[in-house]
Order: sequence, then C-alpha cells, then structure tokens
Amino acid sequence: MSIERPETNLNLSILFPLLGHRKTKTQERYIKKIEEFERKCEKSLMETLSKLGIDGTVKTDPYSLPHTDEVVVTLKGESYLNGPYEFHRVARQIVKELLEKNVYKIRFYMFINVLPMGLMGKVEYRFRYYIH
Repeated sequence: MSIERPETNLNLSILFPLLGHRKTKTQERYIKKIEEFERKCEKSLMETLSKLGIDGTVKTDPYSLPHTDEVVVTLKGESYLNGPYEFHRVARQIVKELLEKNVYKIRFYMFINVLPMGLMGKVEYRFRYYIH
C-alpha cells in the first residue's frame, strides 16, 4: 500500500543527497528514494530502541498501520546538504518522547517528505506509532 505524498520541486538543492547528479529527476524516482530512506531510518531506530529495552517493530506494509500517536520533527535545509538527512537528530526526539511515556512495546513507521521552504527546503519526519 502506498501513501499519498505531496508533489515536490525536484530542483530543490536539499534533494541532492537523495537524488544525486542525475539529469532525469522524476517524481517516481523521488518516491522510490524517499521510501528507501524511510526503511533505513526505521531499521536504525529499531536497533536503538532494542538497546533501550523497547520492542519496536514495523509491519511489512508500514503505511497500513493504524497509528494512534505521532512525533513530527522538521529539519531545515542548510549549507551542509546532508544535515537534514542526519536521522540521529530526529531519533533523539523520538526516543525522548517514548521514554517520557514509559513505552516498552510499539509498532511504528516513518513517513518522510521533502517540502519547499525558501531556497533550500525542509525535511519533515513523521514518526507514527501504535502502543501495544
């Protein structure tokens, strides 16, 4: 199951780390790359949560999870183009919320979009989860 994503300006500088130098930038390639990045972030977060004793899992079709809570973190574009893609900056805020709520078992998924904002753009991370 796919999820609706807003159209993005494929010429934004912030997309360079995601799409590279390719001359043919398409919305389909953007969606493929952003979904790959989401899976990478989910894997990283599962490893971090496991070290903290939190059982975190992702469904095979993550977008079908009926989430009850959400953490939204936005990283603005900066001169260091990889900066907004440094997931550890987002993971800290996610872990903080889970620890404050004494969560020990969740199902979750990441929903990430690159949105226009000024010359650079911003990366919006949505950590959507369901507490068991």
